[in-house]
Amino acid sequence: MKMRLTFAALAVAGLSFGASAATFDAPLPYHILLVDGKKTDHSIMRAVHSVEVAGGKHQFAVTYIKDFSTRSDIRVMNGDPVIIEADVPADAQLTLSYKEPLNYQGARQFLQQQEAELTLVDKRTGQPLDAEIYTILRPAGMDTARGIQDYLEENGKAFGGRTEAAVAAAQEKFGDAAVDADALEMLKHWWGAADKDTRRAFQIWMIQQQ
Repeated sequence: MKMRLTFAALAVAGLSFGASAATFDAPLPYHILLVDGKKTDHSIMRAVHSVEVAGGKHQFAVTYIKDFSTRSDIRVMNGDPVIIEADVPADAQLTLSYKEPLNYQGARQFLQQQEAELTLVDKRTGQPLDAEIYTILRPAGMDTARGIQDYLEENGKAFGGRTEAAVAAAQEKFGDAAVDADALEMLKHWWGAADKDTRRAFQIWMIQQQ
């Protein structure tokens, strides 16, 4: 019963976040690929440089892509993905601050130490926000976002999904029902592994249990 209530509570609470959204901007040439383990709409035809999130803990995956090509040389810089983890205030306006390299050689040098060069800043105050920033090796294959998420999951660094804002909203709406983190993680694991029909069957079952 506790698990059923908690799972439903978090799901309902997640619907109420839109009222006070924070923003995260990744200025060119950075592109946002993942937010909390979910792909953005980034593609070859469409770049994503800004997203909205609720207040609470979040994980962003961004990548540096810039064309320094000349008439005689093709020089496209694709940096290793950068993972940014932070506890985001509900009304924050976050951006990445860094000294942009001016040329191809400068970009090569910059990308060797991105995590040391980047700072997460709240544009409202101009002050940096505490964040864990690190790079991972660029995954092979065409689906970079999927490769990043696979790496994070395999190395125990994937986003947990249980933000403080979600728990607080659930507790406010449904009381102090305890949140069983281990059970919740297992539910998310099986949900992610399920096909469309299985997910629909589970949704029907969950509604019937309430």
